[in-house]
Amino acid sequence: MQGPDYPRPAADTIQQLSRASTATLQTILKRLGVRRIWMPLHPLARGMKCVGPALTIRSVPGREDMAPIAYQPETAFPGHPDDAIDAIQPGDVVVLDGHGAMDEGLFGDLLTLRMQTRGAAGSVSDMGVRDSDRILDIGLPTFSRGHCSPGGTVYNVDFNVPIGCAGCLVCPGDVISADDDGTIVIPAAMLPEVTAEGMTHEDREDFIRLMLAAGEPLQGLYPMGESWEARFRTWRRDELGR
Repeated sequence: MQGPDYPRPAADTIQQLSRASTATLQTILKRLGVRRIWMPLHPLARGMKCVGPALTIRSVPGREDMAPIAYQPETAFPGHPDDAIDAIQPGDVVVLDGHGAMDEGLFGDLLTLRMQTRGAAGSVSDMGVRDSDRILDIGLPTFSRGHCSPGGTVYNVDFNVPIGCAGCLVCPGDVISADDDGTIVIPAAMLPEVTAEGMTHEDREDFIRLMLAAGEPLQGLYPMGESWEARFRTWRRDELGR
């Protein structure tokens, strides 16, 4: 079953969000009262990062008697991964509910290559991934529970529907941000506020780094006191035009 399509954020919004680390975004969302947004799903290789709207895939646990028929065209469940991947729009992050299975992986190099050719910004799965070396060669940012050899036994039954992934609710159109520290889900309705605060937060930390490199002490600078806040706002206006 396929859920309804959803509006994607503007490209400049995604570009602005890409400046912010998941640590920054978690801090902002916590301050706004939303805590269950961090998923312990990490990159296949250090330095991978992706930001984009979530295309969600819901799965159910596999069962041995279903294996021969689960993916045959005439008997398959309605959420076959080919259907979900064919629905990818450029910039989407594919998010799979894998039921936390660390000893099996649905996403391997072939599905990853297909996601890349469809224009996906990355993939996130609450289970393992396989064919790790080949996925690294493909280069698509890939986030998961870890590496594994066995193939996935889960069956996809829906896509573009709300799912649970690593203990978090992910709705179609929520924005995913993933980096070395894990994976964050940003509720779609909060995107404008989180983006604006993220830009300010990153500018403030850039300023703090400049001051520390110049020999300034941490006291009053981090956390920022009133006098340093005034200096930061002047610097931001004069140097960044914001």
